[in-house]
Amino acid sequence: MKVTLQQIDRGNEEVIVRYREMTEQLAGIVEYLEGKGEKLAGTRDGKQFFVNIQDILYLESVDGVTWFYTKSEVFRTGYTLALFETLYAQDGFFRCSKSAMLNIDRISMLKSMSGNRIDATMDNGEHIVISRRYAGDLRNILREEA
Repeated sequence: MKVTLQQIDRGNEEVIVRYREMTEQLAGIVEYLEGKGEKLAGTRDGKQFFVNIQDILYLESVDGVTWFYTKSEVFRTGYTLALFETLYAQDGFFRCSKSAMLNIDRISMLKSMSGNRIDATMDNGEHIVISRRYAGDLRNILREEA
């Protein structure tokens, strides 16, 4: 298998996999690259669940407890937002306020609001407000992706 690496100054990293036949090894590599292999532990109703990182729409901290939200479920996690940001900012998670982070890849619509804030509609229809402190950072990220 030939591997070619190219450093870029800006924009998104991209991986192209060219293959004749999808093998188990290649499928594992693709799964890893898409982040499907990485899971976060969360609790709900006294039970522990493992959720794919990319299935998380957003996280929020309420009274010192961090919760993460999927399309239809809510889980408690032991991670702090700061730790999650350190680990997963490069995977599309963005700090949108002092107490919340969202998965940029799971935004279905953005709308400008007064006071330089942004209303992000997530895949499940929930609205997350991006505070003016972080709105400029999101705009810069979106410009780089374009």
